[in-house]
Amino acid sequence: MLLQGETWLLQKEVPLETNFIQLDLLQRQEQAVAKATELRKTQRNLRTNAATLLKAMPADATEADAALMNALELIADGRSVANPAAILAQGFARLSSANRADAETVSDAQRDLAHALQIDRPDKWIAEDHAVREPRLERIDGYLARLQTLYGAAASEPFQQRLAAIEEQAQQARRELLLDSLVLDLAAASALHKDIGERSLALRSLASELAAMPGQANSPLLAQVADCLAQQTPDIQQIIALSSQCSEAIAHEMTKQTAGTRRRAMLEGLASLGYEIREGMETAWADAGSVVLRKAATPGYGVELGGRSENGRLQVRAVSLSSANDPSRDRDIETIWCGEFSRLRALLAEQGSELTIEKALGVGAVPLKLVEIEEGNVSAAGQLAAPAAQ
Repeated sequence: MLLQGETWLLQKEVPLETNFIQLDLLQRQEQAVAKATELRKTQRNLRTNAATLLKAMPADATEADAALMNALELIADGRSVANPAAILAQGFARLSSANRADAETVSDAQRDLAHALQIDRPDKWIAEDHAVREPRLERIDGYLARLQTLYGAAASEPFQQRLAAIEEQAQQARRELLLDSLVLDLAAASALHKDIGERSLALRSLASELAAMPGQANSPLLAQVADCLAQQTPDIQQIIALSSQCSEAIAHEMTKQTAGTRRRAMLEGLASLGYEIREGMETAWADAGSVVLRKAATPGYGVELGGRSENGRLQVRAVSLSSANDPSRDRDIETIWCGEFSRLRALLAEQGSELTIEKALGVGAVPLKLVEIEEGNVSAAGQLAAPAAQ
């Protein structure tokens, strides 16, 4: 079982550990997106070069050329074939031997490539971009790779279908307009998914921090967060609302824990001065707003701790526990308490706490408050104290 201090330290370490994990995850995601973008570029290069070769193949195709052209058609259509680099190398070699790689059908870069492929590895060029690219297609590939890699096929598929239809568009002017529209829509979709992703990550971090707090592991709020984040595309408004609720819950729990720490520090300090501390006093103080402690050395008198420690303000004063007490002793009791209070402040300071006086009344300035406690109730000193008068 973790001690109170260990639990507190663990709660402080949770956000730090979560931030480290999030940073590592973001780096891995960006690496995955970069790889997916390069893959899309490679596949586009394959299709572009295959389509160019098909246009440039000699009219008097042989039976071997027919098989080659069939394979090139599959590549140009974006279908999966075995060893596409070797097929393209074969096509470039065929063009070179037939002397058909003229300037109208094959670019200088492709002609040079055809020569290189005859003497070097045929798959060497795949990761390189040898064609003159449409800048918008570069952006589209990047957007599609990000959507598919980070948010799944459902996020990218509608745009994939639009791109395929645009590439079939024969009218150049209309194709240009459609590409512009697709770029804008992809940018908006990417921004939305990025916002959802970042907010989801932040919500998950808040939920982890809340779950680490005592008594919160089975919180209904955490169940709502889990249901929200389990959706393929979480609703951004629900994410915002749950994030706000988690932040409020964390702040509330932190305030409660801080208040409990203050109460324990005060009670332990007074216990070291000889005051009777019984089980349940901290809870009684939190519930009733005040608690009275007795001391064997000063029978008939005690100290009342009042106020809600959540706001950091407390009222501490000597009280009379019996109407039969001699009023002439009251000043002596107050004088004794003033000395004990100074010792209490010193003890708390040694523990790293500070007890600041906002208002102090002189000895005898007001009569001691009377708090009558039944002697037969063993827990009365911890539970039957009226709230302190302001």
